[in-house]
Amino acid sequence: MKWTNKQFRDAATTIVKWKSRLAMLDKKWKDKGIRATFSETLQFKKVRKPIKEKIDQMENEFLLSIAHYGIEEDDNAEPPDQNKKE
Repeated sequence: MKWTNKQFRDAATTIVKWKSRLAMLDKKWKDKGIRATFSETLQFKKVRKPIKEKIDQMENEFLLSIAHYGIEEDDNAEPPDQNKKE
């Protein structure tokens, strides 16, 4: 089953949102910096690692699916202008 353009955009947008939220979480943690205790750091890493792995796994599955099945072309799309003489 090929992906439609809408499905592709929705899936790509979702993955980007998850990655950006993880980046915001990392930034907030880095801003806290030295004030974090060792136990807080371990707890943060314990929570962050499975989330990051899950996002990476979903992104890889998405990319492999796109590579395998491809994206449907629009029926209304015009063919590319190749070998067109004026």
